[in-house]
Amino acid sequence: MLKNKKEKLNWKMIIIIMLVVFLVSGGITFYLRYQQIEGAKPFTIDPEVAIDPNKEYRISYWDYDLLIGQSEDYNQFLQQTIEEFSNIYPNIKVTYQLLPFSRGEQKLQEAVELGTPPDIYDDIFSSRLISEELQIPVNLLFGESDQARYKQLGISALTYDNKIWGLPNWLIPQIWVGNQRILNRAKVDLAKIKSQGWSWDEFYQSAIKVKDLDDKSYIVFNPYNTDIFYQLLANIDENNLLSPDGGSFNRKSLVAIFTFLDRLRKEKLFPRKINKMNKRLIAGFWKGEAGIIAPVNTFLLNNLLKRDLKERYIDITLLPVPSNSMKRKAPLKVTSLLLFRQKEYQGDDHSKAVYQFAKFINQEKSLYLAEKLRVVPAYLPLQSIWQERVNLNNQLKEEMLSYVDRGIYRRITSNYSLEEELKDIIDKHYQEFWLKTLSVDRVVDDIINESQNYFNQDKTEKAEEN
Repeated sequence: MLKNKKEKLNWKMIIIIMLVVFLVSGGITFYLRYQQIEGAKPFTIDPEVAIDPNKEYRISYWDYDLLIGQSEDYNQFLQQTIEEFSNIYPNIKVTYQLLPFSRGEQKLQEAVELGTPPDIYDDIFSSRLISEELQIPVNLLFGESDQARYKQLGISALTYDNKIWGLPNWLIPQIWVGNQRILNRAKVDLAKIKSQGWSWDEFYQSAIKVKDLDDKSYIVFNPYNTDIFYQLLANIDENNLLSPDGGSFNRKSLVAIFTFLDRLRKEKLFPRKINKMNKRLIAGFWKGEAGIIAPVNTFLLNNLLKRDLKERYIDITLLPVPSNSMKRKAPLKVTSLLLFRQKEYQGDDHSKAVYQFAKFINQEKSLYLAEKLRVVPAYLPLQSIWQERVNLNNQLKEEMLSYVDRGIYRRITSNYSLEEELKDIIDKHYQEFWLKTLSVDRVVDDIINESQNYFNQDKTEKAEEN
């Protein structure tokens, strides 16, 4: 009996010791995690930091060859700009690299993952936030009046979590392009459309008028470019693409957009071979067959405007994106310069040197590119100079600035990694809608089902991590 009691006592002691060890180790783990969370201070920069004139700073700048077909001119521009900057700051040495359009974003992402991003990156794709860890919010470096010198829509487009993640560069209104001669023949009221905008139904009626002119008249949408989808989304009053809980797509918004596109398709307002419409976008326009083409990016618009100066039979007019919102805003893209720090931080004074060059090339010299590409600078003091120098007729200048003033900037969600995943899903099924002639119900179901699988997988992975 005594032996059994001792054995039971020993087992109790062992169990108590195990529980104590478990609780202590768990407590230590919790304490360490708590300390780690509590001790994680946000990145800051001393506002009083100054550039040391006796110290050499080396800055890397990544850009794209923005003057397609004029690489020598653009390289010369960058070299001259850097040389002028060096005359002001001889101790700041700037090197630049031009990225290929096809791999630029991937190369940046690889550099970020290695902890060695460039000091400055020209974000022409409007990504805005690449890395919360290594990207420097520019508001930490702003002087007293810096923010006020930029168009505030550009600032708000780059603002997330009360931080400004880049220096606004260009304001690019998302517009569609029309052949004014065809639209006048079709008796489309261009003056009203440009001043007041047009609804989806008004666009539909105008497109029918173009089609009814003759057998060769039509409108062209590029089925491989999903910008149209997001432009239309920005112009719905209730344009939330996600459900209130953020856990699935909003069917109502999806159905509205695809129903509008399907209505145009059923009326046969496009060229016969829809899967080859992208080849008719430019060819049909210059032949005087396409009354309206969309979407039109910066580089395409620039080429159209340059050629328009030489054309005798085409009159380009800039059209607002049709809107189902009473506000009739113009969707806007904002490009910017993003500033980074490396994992081996080089100091607040280095960041200050980086900012000085970013300001210089963005504010003082970006007019060169604004003139060449006919885009509107986000830096307000340059806009009046742009109006004087840009090679456009006064009507097109006024239209461009009007769309900028009516601009609106919206994203699918403020969660950047989630947004990229959702856009991949939308982009794939948007193309299938055109190329496989999918019904509205089918394409909406496909998008919702695939997105739901992604949301479920994401929840499972987060649960497993916790």
